[in-house]
Amino acid sequence: MAICSCNNSPKVRTYQDAENEFLASLTNADSLKVLALGDEFMRNLMAGGDLDSVLTSLTMIENNVLYRISDESVSEMKARFLARPVADFACLRYSFSTEANNDLVYRYTTSGKVGTAPGMKLVFNPVKVEGNWYLTLKDGYQSSKDVSPEEQTHPMSPAPDPVRLNRKSFN
Repeated sequence: MAICSCNNSPKVRTYQDAENEFLASLTNADSLKVLALGDEFMRNLMAGGDLDSVLTSLTMIENNVLYRISDESVSEMKARFLARPVADFACLRYSFSTEANNDLVYRYTTSGKVGTAPGMKLVFNPVKVEGNWYLTLKDGYQSSKDVSPEEQTHPMSPAPDPVRLNRKSFN
């Protein structure tokens, strides 16, 4: 008597699978686009002017849906950048992981040049949805290359769901 066992259950797509697929899909144009978005945002912050317009260009992710940033968040950041305007900035690094978990890190000063004056960091999470890049700010729930290995997403955890646009906020 022979016993045969077949495993017909579908393979679970892991975070590592999603990361490998996403990284393989990227081109140099993606890196250039992300850097251009970040630099443009920082230049506009540094220029002052219409901070509402600059800050409303940001987006936020909630439950894998991309939204325009809330009015409350714009008000909080506007107060921050009015009180301590950006004097100089430099991109420190960028890295990609999945469509909704990436790092774009800037150091900026409120007086003097970067490297000669005390500075702060601004960490963006560039998100790619339907072939387009959007800037969100990194929040405490998202893994970053700046956190310890114990705090990062485990490679064998389930893959994240795809991000989709909230069509109402992008019309």
